Amino acid sequence: MQKNPYAVARRRERQPATIPFRLLLKAPPIKTDDSAIALDISLHGARVRTKLWLVPGECVDVVAKERFPFAIPAHVVWSREEEATHWIFAGLEFLNMPQG
Repeated sequence: MQKNPYAVARRRERQPATIPFRLLLKAPPIKTDDSAIALDISLHGARVRTKLWLVPGECVDVVAKERFPFAIPAHVVWSREEEATHWIFAGLEFLNMPQG
């Protein structure tokens, strides 16, 4: 049986969610996706669906619509494209988050 190549050790259990947010890709040229959605989330990261092509290691900003007035910096841990829909699914790790 093949192991999930996207599985990573988690510091916190993720909770299912459907949170719309703005995703800002910081690498030039700067791009945004106002239709991104967090599919599950924890204090340290999230699995997201976006229109932006994301590459592991890239830095992004996450801004939850109508919830927080600030951007949360994150980096892309993994990403894959769903062939049928061309959505990009990615795992993000939030940066500078408190431990514990």
